[in-house]
Amino acid sequence: MTKRAPEGLTFALFKRSEEVNSYPGKWAVCSGSIDPSDPSPESAAQREILEETTLSVSEDIRLLRRGKPFSFIDHKLKTEWTVYPFAWVLQPGAKPIKLNWEHTEVKFVKPLDLENYNHVPLLEVGMHRILVGDETELGLQELGNDHASGAQALAGKALEILLKSVQKGDLSKSKTTENFWRELRMMAWHLAKNGRPSMAAAIETQLFKTLEAVRNKMEASAELTIPINEARKIAKEAIEARIAAQKHTLEKLAEFFVDFIESRQPVQGRAGQEPRINIVTLSSSGTIARCLSSLTLVLTTKGFNVSLSVLESRPNFEGISFVNALLSALPLDPDVIDKLTVDIVSDASMAAVTRNAHYLVLGGDKVLPNGDVSNKIGTLSTAIVAKTINPKCHVIATFDTGKITASSFEGNHDKVEYNDEAEMIGAWPKGLFEELKEKRKLNFKVEVKNAYFEWITARWIDTYISEEGVLSVQDIDRLGKQSKELEDSVFSDFLEG
Repeated sequence: MTKRAPEGLTFALFKRSEEVNSYPGKWAVCSGSIDPSDPSPESAAQREILEETTLSVSEDIRLLRRGKPFSFIDHKLKTEWTVYPFAWVLQPGAKPIKLNWEHTEVKFVKPLDLENYNHVPLLEVGMHRILVGDETELGLQELGNDHASGAQALAGKALEILLKSVQKGDLSKSKTTENFWRELRMMAWHLAKNGRPSMAAAIETQLFKTLEAVRNKMEASAELTIPINEARKIAKEAIEARIAAQKHTLEKLAEFFVDFIESRQPVQGRAGQEPRINIVTLSSSGTIARCLSSLTLVLTTKGFNVSLSVLESRPNFEGISFVNALLSALPLDPDVIDKLTVDIVSDASMAAVTRNAHYLVLGGDKVLPNGDVSNKIGTLSTAIVAKTINPKCHVIATFDTGKITASSFEGNHDKVEYNDEAEMIGAWPKGLFEELKEKRKLNFKVEVKNAYFEWITARWIDTYISEEGVLSVQDIDRLGKQSKELEDSVFSDFLEG
């Protein structure tokens, strides 16, 4: 638990009581075991903080950062610990910390002062895992504040941030190859896990595959000790190659998408009319824009009329951004333009537009091994409505395989990412919000909740399409395991601290 003070970041250090089973009298941070009922390590951390301090998420604290987990054995206790470090920031107006029986004292101290306290083993390791340098902090802010880009675009941005650091930032100043390799991995890990957690899967895959390429190239070198300049060159080339590979992935995915639509029973028009295909989508996805622009070119060439309904996707109206991107990708060909109709509709119109839809096309910012997909808020309700009132509507989730995750941070489907209420309020008539502010001053409890993402369970999805083709849930599970194996492999020899 941390707070920002004029002298910099300070963190809460708790003195453990003599009544606890492990490390009585030692200084530590809020900690505890993960119970079988805890959906994730993060949920366990929230529960422990609430029990030990009475502080709660959203009201008193917010998650600042995840640290890379690590394990160690305490031979004296004959216990192996696996530590999941988290940093939580005290919110303005947070209530005072109220200790329970597990602690007798709490102090806010600077990270450098930790050595002055008789603390639990390897507390400094956990501390180092959540502290980052200024350059990484700026990179995290750049990713976290980008509410316009899709997951794949954010992954590309993360690669650019890493490349910039290698070329002329902190990573360009490493003195030894050993330090460079360690610092490169730590920066990549934080960008992947903490930049934009709701879209982390794509960022993780691109960064971790880059690290894998760097490691393989260094291991293949004939030199026993690779000079630091050569190590930086290897990293630069690996990052640039990964950036270039992203474009090829999108091309392959669009090809498989078009092939799938063409392979299905042709959509027939009414008697005497040209055939028409009705498609519904929402949010702004570079993947879907590429898929639908490719499909439009193919189908209009074959005489089909294409009718596309796009939900406006409040509060930032990503649907309008999507339409502009889609139309910009099409040629100014009258044969294409005359056969394409685009309707931008309100989010509440989902039932009206899916009633006669042949396809509902969804993106995927994150995909779990069981086939559940995380996407823009409103996606789940649109899919449920479509399959309920129009069972023949085929729901397609499109994503590159880098979106598939097996991360230990996953599993809590109830968790929703909320963002600034101002994004919603900005679309309201000014007078309405001014009146609401007056009601708040009268102590009415009114919150404006700007939810961004939600999970669409696999039961509402008919087909998954990636750059590897059509995937089954079994394929997704296999790829999820490969994702976990990649991460474990890249960080297998990661030194503690």
